[in-house]
Amino acid sequence: MARTNKDRKVYICATPQPIDLNQAAYEALTWIEVSNVGAVGEAGTNTNIVSYDELSTDVTQKGKGIANAGDPTIECARNPTDPGQLALRAAAKTNFNYAVKFEDKDAPTANHTNSVYYNRGLVTGPTRPNGRNEDFILEVFTLALNQREIVVDPQSLVVPTNAALPSITGASLAQGAILTAQEGIWTGNPTSFTYQWQADTSGNGTFTNIGGATSKPHALAAGQSGDAVRVGVVAVNPAGASSVAYSLPVGLVGA
Repeated sequence: MARTNKDRKVYICATPQPIDLNQAAYEALTWIEVSNVGAVGEAGTNTNIVSYDELSTDVTQKGKGIANAGDPTIECARNPTDPGQLALRAAAKTNFNYAVKFEDKDAPTANHTNSVYYNRGLVTGPTRPNGRNEDFILEVFTLALNQREIVVDPQSLVVPTNAALPSITGASLAQGAILTAQEGIWTGNPTSFTYQWQADTSGNGTFTNIGGATSKPHALAAGQSGDAVRVGVVAVNPAGASSVAYSLPVGLVGA
């Protein structure tokens, strides 16, 4: 279904980005929304068409030349205190490249994400169109983009499922050693994980939670010699939290 630009959102990362980024790197950035945006200019990559005619040419030969990642504008109703506009103004005073993100409101269902467009470049401006007495005070920023745009189409929001069990690594299994949870393999593109370490203190295969042991690393406590420990991992994405997946248990030895 086709959608309009209504409710499109614009973001900037306030930290300069000196090299090209892939989708995962963009998604890991901290974004600041730019408020009071009224219009966004043309974006996308435009490639020069070059041609060459020989003396015997009947039809001009054409090929692709240099690509331009675009120079879209962002028009805002000026807000002196908006964090996003402040970030744009600060970026415009530098010669650094900054990451930008545009997000449509076009999720086809409640169980999908919106389309997202990532890019990176210089920020210039602002210019002020000014106008008559009933015109809003506007500022227009121009993005001089230096990387090919990355477009992320709407993705289905499915709760993660475990495809390969978590595991435990560590220098030893002695008391006081530091063990580390390895999350395993998950479908559904998890964005975060939670952890719960458990111990079989009775030796009968019944595992119970270790109080406060909810971090990826876990220090083995004194007095656990002979116990078995395991870690439960829950994967989280925008659709929700998965069922817990447990590692195979490991047996502890004395100090």
